[in-house]
Amino acid sequence: MSVIINDTCITCDACLQQCPVNAIVDDSNNPTGKKQYYVQPEKCVECVGIYDDPQCAAICPSIGCITWDMPFSVEFDEHFRNETIYKLGVSKDGKIKSPAYKEKLYRHDIPLAERGIGKLVQEEPESLEEAG
Repeated sequence: MSVIINDTCITCDACLQQCPVNAIVDDSNNPTGKKQYYVQPEKCVECVGIYDDPQCAAICPSIGCITWDMPFSVEFDEHFRNETIYKLGVSKDGKIKSPAYKEKLYRHDIPLAERGIGKLVQEEPESLEEAG
């Protein structure tokens, strides 16, 4: 994975419709039980090889709602096994779909110092100009 949706989500459905790998579920299907949208870490590829930027953050009207998470790689397997934050899927043979099961693509150009729950993917524009 590498993006996470925080509790500032306004459940507008924009990210849900924009995700090219269907990694996002709505609040009624959030496996953690929280009433907010959820990015399934075992599915998210940060739009690598598909788009230049994560499309969920590009479309999200709530600045700061989409934040970087750690890469979904073996190095961070224990991070994603934190069941308070994540509810990973289970394979047909009963194995947890953690990074040790199968790593996912992620943006290597985003340094680890800029990753972690709460690290912004999108920044608020310095100035907004009215269109038209």
